[in-house]
Amino acid sequence: MKQIIWGAVALLIPSVAMADIHKSVDTPENRAILTKVEKAYNSMKTIKAKFAQFNSKVKDDLQTGDLYLSKPGKMRLVYEKGSPLEFYATDGYFIYHDKDLEEVSFFDLAQTPVALILKDKLSFTDPDFVVSDVQDVLDEYFVSAHKKDAEELGTLTLVIDKDTLELKQWDVVDMQGVKSTVSLYDIMANKPIKDSLFNFVNPYKEEK
Repeated sequence: MKQIIWGAVALLIPSVAMADIHKSVDTPENRAILTKVEKAYNSMKTIKAKFAQFNSKVKDDLQTGDLYLSKPGKMRLVYEKGSPLEFYATDGYFIYHDKDLEEVSFFDLAQTPVALILKDKLSFTDPDFVVSDVQDVLDEYFVSAHKKDAEELGTLTLVIDKDTLELKQWDVVDMQGVKSTVSLYDIMANKPIKDSLFNFVNPYKEEK
């Protein structure tokens, strides 16, 4: 389950403000790239997008759906019809819902990577993440990072279009070497999203 959960969390790191830059990649050129990505992301208050997700552990695995994000603090992933999965960020929690298993898991949002992109403003000086690699290849930027002192959450690599500064793809590799790849398309920024979309009611909680 953890691989699915953090693979989905990685889905929400399109332009995350990674904090400390490892000294091996701390150059003026790399800082300029990170500043561009940060500025582009901070110009967006809401994001709607389609996504496609692959997992290297599951043969022929493909999950698709819709992403909704509203800063600060709100997010929802809705997988296509036929998938039992849902993910929410709301009321300070990151919530995983598996309808087939009738299972709901709550995580402290502040302890997950998604917390960084749900802040009203992101900053590269945030002390919780470390940028481990930055590359400028052809028409794309590649940015890799991990949560400081919590590498068990995995390493994220973001693929960002140099011209538009939109996220094209990202990978997350966990400590077992399982790789989740996510692609975004049909991205719309700063469009109204109803707050009610982020409301989560536990369907298995008994009424008192």
